[in-house]
Amino acid sequence: MSQVVKLCCSVQNYAWGKPASKSLVAEFTNNSDKTERFAELWMGTHPRGHSVVKQTNQELKNWILEDISSRLGSLCPTISGNKNGDLPFLLKILSVDKALSLQVHPTKEHAAVLHSRDPQHYPDPNHKPEMAIALTVFEGLCGFRPIDEILKNMKCHSELHPYLSKDVVEVINKATPVSDETAFVKKLFTELITMKNSAGLINEKLKTSSDLSPSDELFQRIHTQHPGDGGLVCIYLLNHVVLQPGECMFLGANKVHAYFSGDCVECMACSDNVVRAGLTPKFIDVDTLVDMVDCTPGSAASQKLPPTNSGDEVRSYVPPVRDFAVDRVTCDRKTVTLPSKSSPQIMLCTEGCGSVATDESAEGVVRGDVVFVVPGVVVRVSGSLTLFSAYSQG
Repeated sequence: MSQVVKLCCSVQNYAWGKPASKSLVAEFTNNSDKTERFAELWMGTHPRGHSVVKQTNQELKNWILEDISSRLGSLCPTISGNKNGDLPFLLKILSVDKALSLQVHPTKEHAAVLHSRDPQHYPDPNHKPEMAIALTVFEGLCGFRPIDEILKNMKCHSELHPYLSKDVVEVINKATPVSDETAFVKKLFTELITMKNSAGLINEKLKTSSDLSPSDELFQRIHTQHPGDGGLVCIYLLNHVVLQPGECMFLGANKVHAYFSGDCVECMACSDNVVRAGLTPKFIDVDTLVDMVDCTPGSAASQKLPPTNSGDEVRSYVPPVRDFAVDRVTCDRKTVTLPSKSSPQIMLCTEGCGSVATDESAEGVVRGDVVFVVPGVVVRVSGSLTLFSAYSQG
């Protein structure tokens, strides 16, 4: 039985993706089509973007089903709740050229409700926690700012005050204290995200302003991509998070976020459930997002997920969910031995070249190559390379 097999993976072309000349997705798939935008590379068994085993030209899911006990193991079905050959996780590369989707993802329980109510827009009953590990400088919004930052930003934008409730404006002007910060942020967010012309009001003010804050400059930049979009006001409410290469942020259920630019490795539970409120031409469901969003204030630094170990060879990013975790493995003309895992692994080489081997199988890899490794085997990674390995947690 082959314990390591190469995969051919699925490309997603979205308007927010990068042109071929600048996209890691295009580079990793050897695609130079100048008419397309290359946004995502999907590695896994998701039906909208399944991977194919190169050796046999089979969908990965079907290849797994031929010997499910050896190729999937017993851990993954306990997480996914089925034995149909699906992996509980989905690994991606994102190449982001412009802002995409102000969004949240539901809990597993809420996902089942949304899927039952509206299967067209919520296509499965699974949750979708996810994390992004920067390959380049990677920028976005994540979680609500500390309350003092929110109030300062709102006080500077008095053009919005006539359209806010009196008690909210009194708090902004500090006529009354904030007794429950989360409840106040929820009320303010609800009023702003449902306001009809917040972006227009802010944009008109900034046209005649000579002293722009960093948030104002960010607003102007994203406004050129999504003019008049109601989600733009969230720039003043949410943390502007900038990840350096190797830094990670975790996005749990109900955590509001949006990506603005850069390239990253993204890993998530195998789902496509997204509740959107702006910065997209796709289906928007503001009422559902407002009802579910977590409005707890916090710092930009608190949105980051540090690795559990930070050695030179293996760095592990372990979120508080069982569905997935990611190791970054770095070799410098040597062999790194990785212990066996109860889960299959999908490994992506992002730099250099070398090999991925078990006692019975081996595959050479170069930048952009993807391999699947069966569970329960010790893996030896050799050469001069960097790879990311996704798996489920035992």
